[in-house]
Amino acid sequence: MYWIIAAIFLLIALVVPRLRPIGVVGSVILILMLGWGMLARMLGKAPEVVPERGRPSAPTLAVQSFPLTELDSEELRIAGNGAPYELRGVIVNRSTTLRLRSFTAEVVRRDCFEGALDPSGCVVLWQSRQWVDASAAPGESREFASQFWTRGDVPRARGATRDDITIVAADGVPARPNAISSGG
Repeated sequence: MYWIIAAIFLLIALVVPRLRPIGVVGSVILILMLGWGMLARMLGKAPEVVPERGRPSAPTLAVQSFPLTELDSEELRIAGNGAPYELRGVIVNRSTTLRLRSFTAEVVRRDCFEGALDPSGCVVLWQSRQWVDASAAPGESREFASQFWTRGDVPRARGATRDDITIVAADGVPARPNAISSGG
């Protein structure tokens, strides 16, 4: 940014003789400012960044992968007609040390009709992975609902639809000790 301003002042000083004093004075002031900034940068130390109160200083370090063996899901279902769809259900956090923060569900919608080429009698209409923000403390179960849109055009079903919903990933944060022991 400063080099662009310096080039403008230099062009004014060289091209327009009547504005030469303004160009020279502007260039001198700009060079003094740049010199002062470089000297202050070399002699001083970098300003410390103070994290916001109540937040961890490095949030990426606090998030951990949540073991899927300690996460149960119940009554997972898709609602809506696609404008948008809604993923609903109940999650149960069976962990004693981690608070569930979010999870990713893989949703596969199948069209089951007579004459389908697949031996199961169903063909895949669409599939998607959906991230769901659902917080649950250790030992807690929680209902959730998360809206989502499918990508691209969704073909119309010829028969009955069947949804397969699987939780494929989850993340959590360490639970606070008082949150675990406050239950009793």
